[in-house]
Amino acid sequence: MSAPAQVEWLNDEKNRTGDTRVLLWDGRLDNRSDLLLLLKDYLLQDSSNPALALAAYERWGTGGFVHLIGDWSVVLRDDATRTTVLASDFAGVRPLYYAVKSGHALWSSHLQSLVDATGISDLDEQYMGAFLLYGGCPNRTPYKGIYSVPAGHAVSVSSTGTKISRFWSLPIRDEVRYQNQHRYEEHLRGLFREAVSVRLKTEAPILAELSGGLDSSSVVSMASHLMRSGTVAATSITSVSYVWKKSLDEPFIHEMESFCGIKGVHISTHDTPLISEIDLGSAQPEILQPLRRSVASLSRQIGAKVLLTGQNGDLMMGNCFDDSIQISASLRRFRIAQAGRDALEWSKILRLPVYRLVWQAFCASLPPTLTPRSLYAKQDGSYMVKSVETSMEPSLIERFGLSESRNVFSDAWMQAPPERRKYLRSLTTTLELRTLQVPELLLHLDYTHPFADRPLVEFLMTVPTNILCRPGEPRKLMRSGLSDLWPIRLRLRRSKGLFTRPWQEALLPLSRTLLKARRLYLVDWGFVDRASFLSRLQRLSDGIDCNQSQLRNIITLELWLRNHSDRAGHLGLSGKGV
Repeated sequence: MSAPAQVEWLNDEKNRTGDTRVLLWDGRLDNRSDLLLLLKDYLLQDSSNPALALAAYERWGTGGFVHLIGDWSVVLRDDATRTTVLASDFAGVRPLYYAVKSGHALWSSHLQSLVDATGISDLDEQYMGAFLLYGGCPNRTPYKGIYSVPAGHAVSVSSTGTKISRFWSLPIRDEVRYQNQHRYEEHLRGLFREAVSVRLKTEAPILAELSGGLDSSSVVSMASHLMRSGTVAATSITSVSYVWKKSLDEPFIHEMESFCGIKGVHISTHDTPLISEIDLGSAQPEILQPLRRSVASLSRQIGAKVLLTGQNGDLMMGNCFDDSIQISASLRRFRIAQAGRDALEWSKILRLPVYRLVWQAFCASLPPTLTPRSLYAKQDGSYMVKSVETSMEPSLIERFGLSESRNVFSDAWMQAPPERRKYLRSLTTTLELRTLQVPELLLHLDYTHPFADRPLVEFLMTVPTNILCRPGEPRKLMRSGLSDLWPIRLRLRRSKGLFTRPWQEALLPLSRTLLKARRLYLVDWGFVDRASFLSRLQRLSDGIDCNQSQLRNIITLELWLRNHSDRAGHLGLSGKGV
């Protein structure tokens, strides 16, 4: 897996040849055989992955990148049009950054390299504000003028300006409907098998995260099965798990290790915390750095080239306790009796009045311009603004339009059928924040997520929601289609342990440090209200509810700014030194 750290001048006249050439290829292609057939007339002797990416561009332009399935980023130089094109796959797994300065553009797959090359030190207020609420900001970095290439987009840089074009779109209007339930199960099984298989094309040892939940367990079990059957090049797999005292997950982790007959490495969150005061990333704030450092060390010890995760599984497989908006599917088709039966089922599970669920479904069925987005924000993931204390200054939220998620994230998902909007909104947030991007400490690995495999994602996002999830049956399709990948004990598991205790242990010493701090950068800059922030830190120390997930963003950014200031000697914000 290539992960170059160089910085390149994109429009350097000295290097003009009149040809189109690849400046960077970083990633993996999963549909090489299909591409070789489609592009045979555009290939000479070279059929490498970079050559295929170049041929797709030469045949179809930037829209041709949609044909490249896998985890990848690419930079092309088109001398004929004096344009350089940067693009990343639909999920944005492999990082790619760029800056346009003084008529020239620079790029790098390492953010710190680009920061050093450009000399940019001013911090981006929009990024800071969005990070406090959502943990990141679409297409931006902490530095003013340095951007992240949007997932599923191509950025074309020329002397006339910078153009960003989309080549992959959400499957908004598509729908898969089978008469037989088993067809969904067969389709899921085949796509999931392929999603894991294409990531096992190396003979080097495989490393896989194993949490004891259904997602990571499915990945590990399928990988182990494929290796035993001899259908993939990989022959050995080691699982890595994060454990703590009295963890509810640990018995299931042991069960999966025994079931698959594999060796597991357990990293204690007591010894290796989820977050530490001095280990928060260099170029940008990142949590889980201590754990990732341990995983990076482990990967080098065993010679692993691939790290499999179960990320994106919750969303893709319909792990949702409340999906009652799907009642709107029956209402839209005027199947009133069916809508009533569905509402009654959800009412029993959620312990909410039937009339309330029917009213929400009716509101969701209105034209998009009339549908209140709050219907989906209530059920969305941790990225959305919640009706709890955030400690952010109201003027900042107003200035950057952070009070409504549509001002930060695209809202194409609103054009989907009402019952699918919640899933597509969550997927939009995940992709635009590049949540699946490989962490800097793991850039030497093919850090990859089978549940973010594009064919699998496109299938599951077009399956009727009542196939994925039913009242009292989250992961309904997954449990019927993949259950033979799990031991009996795991099949019976209905909930998963949370990282509540490890987070509490890791954040307590940090909260005490900040409570004693003489200076708080986020307060000085007007991002955070001091009294509210200190009050929540004290509640965190006392074990009282404080909206910990969002408070974690504030703590992370505050400590990163402190570390960044110590390294750089100063900080700049909007051109003003502080």
